[in-house]
Amino acid sequence: MTVESRQDNSLMIRDYILQSLLPVEFFRAAYPALLFEILGGAIVSVEVPLGAEEAFTSLRNAGFFLTPATLYGLYAREALVSANILMFHDYPFGPLRGNGVIIGFVDTGIEYTNTLFRNADGTTRILSIWDQTIPGSPPVGYTYGTTYSQQMINTALGSENPLEIVPTQDNIGHGTFLAGVAAGDDRMGVSAYRGGAPNAHIIMVKLRPAKVYLNQYYLIRDTDVAYQDSDVIAGINYLLEEALVSGLPLVICIGIGDTVGAHTGSTIVERYLDTISILRNVIVVVAAGNEGNTGGHFSSDILQGQRQEIEINVSAEEERGLLAFVWAKIPDKLAVGIRSPIGQVIERVPVIPNETTTYTFGLERTVITITYNYPDIQTGFQNVIIRFQNPTPGLWTIEVYADLIVNGNYNIWLQRRDFIIDTTRFLRADTLTTIAIPSSAEYVVTVGAYDFLDQSMYVGSGRGPTADNKVKPDIIAPGVNVRGPLVGGGYTTYTGTSIAAAITASAAALLMQWAVINGNLQNMNTRIARGIFIRGALRRRGIQYPNPIEGYGRLDLRNSIDSI
Repeated sequence: MTVESRQDNSLMIRDYILQSLLPVEFFRAAYPALLFEILGGAIVSVEVPLGAEEAFTSLRNAGFFLTPATLYGLYAREALVSANILMFHDYPFGPLRGNGVIIGFVDTGIEYTNTLFRNADGTTRILSIWDQTIPGSPPVGYTYGTTYSQQMINTALGSENPLEIVPTQDNIGHGTFLAGVAAGDDRMGVSAYRGGAPNAHIIMVKLRPAKVYLNQYYLIRDTDVAYQDSDVIAGINYLLEEALVSGLPLVICIGIGDTVGAHTGSTIVERYLDTISILRNVIVVVAAGNEGNTGGHFSSDILQGQRQEIEINVSAEEERGLLAFVWAKIPDKLAVGIRSPIGQVIERVPVIPNETTTYTFGLERTVITITYNYPDIQTGFQNVIIRFQNPTPGLWTIEVYADLIVNGNYNIWLQRRDFIIDTTRFLRADTLTTIAIPSSAEYVVTVGAYDFLDQSMYVGSGRGPTADNKVKPDIIAPGVNVRGPLVGGGYTTYTGTSIAAAITASAAALLMQWAVINGNLQNMNTRIARGIFIRGALRRRGIQYPNPIEGYGRLDLRNSIDSI
């Protein structure tokens, strides 16, 4: 084994998120070699072009709050009856169908030509689409993508070839499916399909794919779907701006996520969501993720001076590699070493704050990079990033050394399941604290999934608690074999917590109509809605609540409204 380098610029992340109360014009003037983009509020993205490393170092040394880009993926693998949503469509004391409410999505786009999103006369129910992938006419304040208004979409729908006028498409189908489940309604008579909030307006943000170099850094296969957290923040901010202009209440449905972070609600996206959770007439619903049974989490307690060995089975198909993220709470400090499947060893690597070291093995193709982020800028914790490039198949061992221990508990997460092979997993995995980020944000409505047919839990549903012992998920909702629209026509079934989030978003839209539009509870926000859903959740006999699998129970809209 040899030490290759202390600093490897080829592995440098060149996209960051900056938080500052200073205007973006200040940064553009002070650091002209860097590229700055407003994301929302006091959050700005920073891109470091080749040759601008010194300018970035100067910015970082000035003490500004900078965090590197992370990547999110998708969480989708009669439901409305089980959640007591359908009964409100024709409720004798006043139907609730999401009238006057927007449901917004930050996802893969939407097939706007689908009859589920059109009125009986063929016009669209979609208020706008921001396609981040098509250059041309971005929203005000942004420099990428193109927005399509309701008028433009209607013009396209009235033409012989709509895609020539509004070329945005959903090539994956995830966003179309979620929008259909939450707000679809086939008023043109092609089918009898109806989503949870069939009268709600729709706004869609189609996320642009993550940059190629970030996929390479995170060792993500070319066939995987990944999005940057900065684009997610921008998309959420766009939804808020559009709702403000329209004057309508907004429900935001987030069906994407990742495992990179401390799982304490401390990432920038999570803190942003907690910030907007207090906004009037906005409800944020987030999928808990599908990591419950993936073997991607390990947790242990360690004593001062102790050494522990954690084994990871790495699949023979894991050709590009994987990343592992070690987290130790304040004031603990850990050191790590590595042993390969054929017995080659990286001895205990001393903890040097913010130091990156790269190693190669004489008998293997594997390249190991170890980075000590200490202290982590978002939490003050210690975070160790271990990057396995071209790993030899078999059992890899992470050796953890207790340098300084007061708390003693630490966690290790692998990347989300879609980014690594199914059989790559910890041998002694912990199914708890497997909720995805950003669903560990404190005040959002975090939703796990169950099977509405046999009432069993979805085995992959992300489990709590958070790493700082907050109860998550908040509730669970139907998310197994739920029927929804298929891009290109027809219907299919998906399973996953993003589907449960879409169903809960539809319930939130009905709650918003009852509360705000109908005048029963004028001051609604995410925190209030979360409390209402928790209070009205169905809790089964013989089970203690809250618990890390179901949270406070199962979504029940009727019970929730009755509990107010």
